[in-house]
Amino acid sequence: MKSLLLALQFFSIVPVHKNLPMENREISGMYSLFPWIGAGIGAIACLGLYFEWSTLMTSFSIVFLGILLSGGLHMDGFIDTSDAFFSYRDRIKRYEILDDPRVGAFGVMAVVLLVVGKVIIVSEVLAAQTFHWIFVLLIPFFSRATLTMVFVLTRSAKESGLAYFFKQRMNTNMLIFATACNYFAGLFFIGWFTEWLIAITFAAVLIVFICLFRHWAMKNFGGVTGDLLGASVEVSEVVLWMTLLLLLS
Repeated sequence: MKSLLLALQFFSIVPVHKNLPMENREISGMYSLFPWIGAGIGAIACLGLYFEWSTLMTSFSIVFLGILLSGGLHMDGFIDTSDAFFSYRDRIKRYEILDDPRVGAFGVMAVVLLVVGKVIIVSEVLAAQTFHWIFVLLIPFFSRATLTMVFVLTRSAKESGLAYFFKQRMNTNMLIFATACNYFAGLFFIGWFTEWLIAITFAAVLIVFICLFRHWAMKNFGGVTGDLLGASVEVSEVVLWMTLLLLLS
């Protein structure tokens, strides 16, 4: 329960006004439950499917609720990461840009393209005859499981910050096992409700994404930070929606 409250406190807008312990057990449990916070956000976003809106308006509501219910946390990480990466500066300068609360031109351009592109892609998926609501529920689930796996498998870029604090207090083996179980559960539901080919394709795409994102983070930042992990959530969701569009079209 403490881990669940921590996950809600850090990764959602649910007001948890309580001082909670943040030791190995609680932190490991928090990241194990993190994908289910995504599933909860996806479940609320599914409510937009019951209104007689156009596919574009429904798509906007799904994307908007995803940003709102997470408190914009991952979107903020994506903006900072875009500013740092597209500055094409040395690694130390990129760290400074990540820590800078101001938003640069590259961050603005990247987030506009991300949001507009995501709304359009989701709208196209919703228009497909074989669309199923389970995708709205589970894509946020998979994106957060991906963040956890990237975090566990990649060293911290800096020896400071909240991500480094969490990294020092997580049980790596337990989290790998828990996240693998989360993946299998999500993929099972995808296959059960839709087609097993989609589940298998999702599994392959997620494995490739984790490998490529880790390589990119290590090459350009020397590891991961909280901002890069937030960016992984946003980018992996777009990749999964794009994969789904290609499969359903």
